[in-house]
Amino acid sequence: MSEHKIDVMWDDTPVDVSTEVNFIWSIANKLRGTYQSDKYKDVIIPMVIIRRFECALENTKQAVVDQYKKNPAYPAKAMCRVSGYQFFNTSEYSLSELVNDPDHLAANFRNYIEGFSANVQDIIKSLDFDKQIDKMDKNNRLLSVVKAFSELDLDPQTIDNVKMGYIFEDLIRRFSENAEAGDHYTGRDIIKLMVNILLAEGCDDIFDDHKEITILDKAVTRLIQGIPQIGAISGLFANVRPMRSYFFDLLSVR
Repeated sequence: MSEHKIDVMWDDTPVDVSTEVNFIWSIANKLRGTYQSDKYKDVIIPMVIIRRFECALENTKQAVVDQYKKNPAYPAKAMCRVSGYQFFNTSEYSLSELVNDPDHLAANFRNYIEGFSANVQDIIKSLDFDKQIDKMDKNNRLLSVVKAFSELDLDPQTIDNVKMGYIFEDLIRRFSENAEAGDHYTGRDIIKLMVNILLAEGCDDIFDDHKEITILDKAVTRLIQGIPQIGAISGLFANVRPMRSYFFDLLSVR
């Protein structure tokens, strides 16, 4: 079997995400009183997703908005080419701009979310985030949360896909400390063991060009195709109750 470059996802070198995670955790503390600690994730996870997407789209956002103004019916696939990603946002708002009008924050925030492409909206809807907007708004938490997240740097140029995966994994771990069995993510060490067993023998052709293999992962009822890209699995979490499987591909923006 020929030598192959190890995917960076399998690098055991520690990745320090303490600064980002501690900052996000400080935002979670703003929910105290309105939310029990085990429910912080209902707000924090969707907001991390939204902010990551916003940071990724920042450089092409105006071009997307301008194109949308010219032609609101512009095809989604073509708009993705304008944005440079598999998703886009046509709203003129950003999180930082939303806080400039606190009296209409909830309505404008919804308008902002509705500006995302359908795949992102599907993720956010599956998280039932609209209810959290109402709850935060009624309890005077929405402004402080949106403002804090607007100051969080999740730009892919600063936070690469590997580091973003570690950030998200650490957050899920913290939120899952008192969770029921089955609610936890699948740890990297377990994933590595599973893949090592999978590749232990009889797999000399596994890295052949255009080789494609389908694996049935019964734990998360999901098919994972293309073993050469299996490094991405380390960013997948078994806590998929409210999450669409393609979220992870979108979160690790390309």
